[in-house]
Amino acid sequence: MPYIKKIELKGFKSFGPKNVQVVLDKGFTVITGPNGSGKSNIVDALLFASGELSTRRLRAESAAKLIFHGSEKAGLERGKVAKVVIQFDNTDGRIPVDTSTVTISREVYRNGQSVYRLNGRRISRTYILETLSMAGISSTSQNIIVQGTITRLTEISSTERRKIIEDLVGIAQYDAEKAEAEEKLRAADISIRTAMGRIDEVQRRIDDLERERNNLLRYAFIQNEIKKFEAVKLSHEIAQIQEKIKDASSKADKVREKVEKLRRIRDGLRSKRREIESEWRKLSSEMVEEGGSQVLKVQMKIGELKSRLTELTTKISSGKATLEGLKRVRENHRQQYESIRKEIRENRLKKRKLKREYEKISNEIAAKQAEHDALAEETARLWENLGENSRRIREIEQQLDKDYKRLTYLRSENSKAQTA
Repeated sequence: MPYIKKIELKGFKSFGPKNVQVVLDKGFTVITGPNGSGKSNIVDALLFASGELSTRRLRAESAAKLIFHGSEKAGLERGKVAKVVIQFDNTDGRIPVDTSTVTISREVYRNGQSVYRLNGRRISRTYILETLSMAGISSTSQNIIVQGTITRLTEISSTERRKIIEDLVGIAQYDAEKAEAEEKLRAADISIRTAMGRIDEVQRRIDDLERERNNLLRYAFIQNEIKKFEAVKLSHEIAQIQEKIKDASSKADKVREKVEKLRRIRDGLRSKRREIESEWRKLSSEMVEEGGSQVLKVQMKIGELKSRLTELTTKISSGKATLEGLKRVRENHRQQYESIRKEIRENRLKKRKLKREYEKISNEIAAKQAEHDALAEETARLWENLGENSRRIREIEQQLDKDYKRLTYLRSENSKAQTA
């Protein structure tokens, strides 16, 4: 248990502007002196440095009244600040400060402002209270019994006396700590239930997002496969049409050459006929002179030529009909080709549209994935908080067990003391 090694007072109550040091040894120490010499002010100084705010307990009207008010008889002016320094021996390390000696101090000014320090470093009052309370030191606990407490114990009822004794031996403090621990336990339990509910909600949301994400992925995969099959089909149809067009063009060229050849033959025959007719007219005039045998030969030759001409004319007509048929076939193929080109353009538009839909779906998938990841992180954080709350609950339960055992022991000791 830490003990006080030294108290320094300057400008506090009856202590003047000079620095007064009270050195204490470990064990039981008695400070004696006549009335008004400042014995009780030393106890007040301990309360003051420990963070006491009640001016009633410090036996002063206000914080400013704690400052030395001066002495005309001694020629001392009133002080501007009151300061108390307490030096603890911390060899056992009960005070959670990594030094064997711990010094706390408090200064108060005329405007009521207080300044707290721990080993010379300025800190808050709350920090001082928490640090000292970890070693069981407090201005309101059993460490300091203010003036008049013993006398008042003899004048009050047994119930009130028991309450004060319990407060002095620390039972009330343990009751308060137990109540605080139970409240923390209830709060932790509520936090755990809330966290579990939140985890269930987040898990349901994750499951929904997982289903949506899988559906989007399946849709994107199916659309991609459809586009592949359509592209293969169109490519095959285009190749077939192009082959048909190429074949029709080749046939048309051959027929065109044949027609042209027949046309040349026809033109030659026409020229030949004109020559024959001219010869016929010439021979007609000679027929009278030379007789009918020569005419007969010529007529036979003319018949042969006419038959040949008729045959060629028939072939030309047939070639024209074939050419017209091929033209119609080519036109039909051309129309099919244009139809396929139009379908290709439409499919390209569909492809661009599907690409935009695919990008939109990809963005949605990315957004869902991001939301999924965020929810997964939140779930992990909630589980981590749940583990931390569980750990705190175990610590609180362990502390409650320790406090309960300590409380039972103190009450037992108190009962023994009252019986004695």
